[in-house]
Amino acid sequence: MKKTWQEKLKDKTTLPEVHKLERRFPCYNAVHKMGAEVGDDVILVNPSEVVEIMKQVPYGKLITIVEICNKIAKQHSVPACCSLTTGIFIMTAANAAEEANREGKSLDIPYWRTLK
Repeated sequence: MKKTWQEKLKDKTTLPEVHKLERRFPCYNAVHKMGAEVGDDVILVNPSEVVEIMKQVPYGKLITIVEICNKIAKQHSVPACCSLTTGIFIMTAANAAEEANREGKSLDIPYWRTLK
């Protein structure tokens, strides 16, 4: 059976993970633009860490994926965060929040304040 968005938003037991940045990484260009170099540590985090930052964005303000990645990297004391997985988790959070709204529940994730 297909997983719901809310099920997909649950934390993964394999995360967080730290990897050494390589040129073959799917998010290499984005992470490199953020200042990471080949060989630097890059963190892949759980969805809950991304959602927690999204929830902290105050009314009338916006946040970008790059800003979320910078906050996560700082929290884990590494130079960079994988923007690809972060973007996927942002999208998953938005879809899970909408799915919950349709079911009459609320996940209280202001996903509309997060920009690409």
